[in-house]
Amino acid sequence: MRRVIPLSVALTLVITCTAFSQETRAQQRPQAAFEQVFTLRGIEFTVDQQAQVKELQAKYTPQLAEISKKHGSILTDEQRQAQREAIRAAREAGKQGREAREAVDAAVKLTGEQKETLAKLQKERADLFAEIQKELRSLLTDEQRKQLRPQGRSGGPAQPPTHRDVKYGPYDRNVMDVWLAESDKPTPVLVSIHGGGFRGGNKSVSGSLLRECLESGISVVAITYRLSNEAIAPAQFHDSARAIQFIRSKAKEWNLDPTRIAATGGSAGAGISLWLGFHEDLADPDNEDPVLRESTRLTCMSVYGGQTSYDPRFIRDLFPGAKVHRHSALAQLFDIDMDDLDQLPKEKYKLFEECSPITHLTKDDPPAQLIYGMNMDAADIHSPRFGKALKEKMAPLGIRCEVYAGAEVLGGGEKVSTIDFVKEAFGMK
Repeated sequence: MRRVIPLSVALTLVITCTAFSQETRAQQRPQAAFEQVFTLRGIEFTVDQQAQVKELQAKYTPQLAEISKKHGSILTDEQRQAQREAIRAAREAGKQGREAREAVDAAVKLTGEQKETLAKLQKERADLFAEIQKELRSLLTDEQRKQLRPQGRSGGPAQPPTHRDVKYGPYDRNVMDVWLAESDKPTPVLVSIHGGGFRGGNKSVSGSLLRECLESGISVVAITYRLSNEAIAPAQFHDSARAIQFIRSKAKEWNLDPTRIAATGGSAGAGISLWLGFHEDLADPDNEDPVLRESTRLTCMSVYGGQTSYDPRFIRDLFPGAKVHRHSALAQLFDIDMDDLDQLPKEKYKLFEECSPITHLTKDDPPAQLIYGMNMDAADIHSPRFGKALKEKMAPLGIRCEVYAGAEVLGGGEKVSTIDFVKEAFGMK
């Protein structure tokens, strides 16, 4: 028996694919419209893997485009107009999620035949996505597979959030999930910032880390932010800073300790966490927005596969003879052509430095723990060379910096788990 998907889900797909069609009409490369389909949550592909991903894009993009074209042809002109007006009205009314979808459903008034066609296309699209994901996973190294979080229901935290999809800012992706630890006293907070090369990913937190935090009396917040296809840097960093400020603004209501907030994340989420920890406080005491009056400072950072600089020139020097600095995520993040790296406007170089955690390091900054699944000789965007460069700058300042490169602990000593590192920084050990 064929399963027909709910109308609200189907209509969401129409809206998504209509957006894809609009991007294509805007003369983007065909692959760009479906770029996020060829990503894995929390994974940054190596240069060699990127070449293989491009082959998969060439193989599957025509099929994705054909499905998108079919989606775009289902609605009549009148229904498209009703759809646009309903979406605009829902946004202006502050409707989100199911409430917004139901409002759009009611306005579009799909026929029975349209619903059936949408259900068939959804099945076709889901099967194609599954095949693409399977081939992407086949490219991963053993270390990358360890870092890859399971997709779907089984990959999410076992405990549902206390507050889901809380809006912390004006943009669609300015949302967070909140898990409040049970306590008579205000609890410290660990903020999880997702990775994905600044161009993919969504709010998430490791189920085991969530469990350890809640059992230890630490509340957890998972945030997301605008991606680089929507806004280039420093939007992602400033969104995350506002999330920290918003959490502090809710301290009394949520029984949180605003003086103890830490951050964790992988890849891009790691870089943002470090940036927040080292950047000067962005609090604006005189701002009309009470959220922006709050501090952005952190107690500590424990991160995975993190970059300590996003300046392509710094990365080029860190990996001489390699092409790590030419990573496509960086080109998109800054909206630059890497072939022009040495002839860019001065404003771009200032932007590189502004978005690089290591450039903001001062002696009053918090401790950091950087964990890498690769050895020091790896020429990769997730190489522990980034952590080594940071440790060498933090040491003279007397700030604790733990860097783990595979089984190696830089500078010697024993490995410390994320939960123990965070608890120690919070004064809980």
